[in-house]
Amino acid sequence: SRKAGKPVGGPVKTIAAGLAPPYAGSNAYKHNVAFVEDVVLVSDDEIVAAVKRLFSCGLVVEPSGAAAFAGLMSGKIPDVKGKKVVVMITGGNVTTEELTKLCG
Repeated sequence: SRKAGKPVGGPVKTIAAGLAPPYAGSNAYKHNVAFVEDVVLVSDDEIVAAVKRLFSCGLVVEPSGAAAFAGLMSGKIPDVKGKKVVVMITGGNVTTEELTKLCG
């Protein structure tokens, strides 16, 4: 969407359904343009690793809510060593069955 200069849709296969079209529509795009400096892409495998790590710490987080933490865990967020970093972790919209499948 940022490259196109407008919200775009289309089929997307991801475990982070809450971040995929049509959920990330025009309102989210407007705020993204206004407040976000950069976007980091993470894979489904990186998101699953983040969900597992958070679960091991006692947090139940849906894949979409773990995406930012996945970016940090995977080393895709530059220049954080020795700094205090805040990551928004949201979303408990995951069933026991989904969590069991993700976390094994």
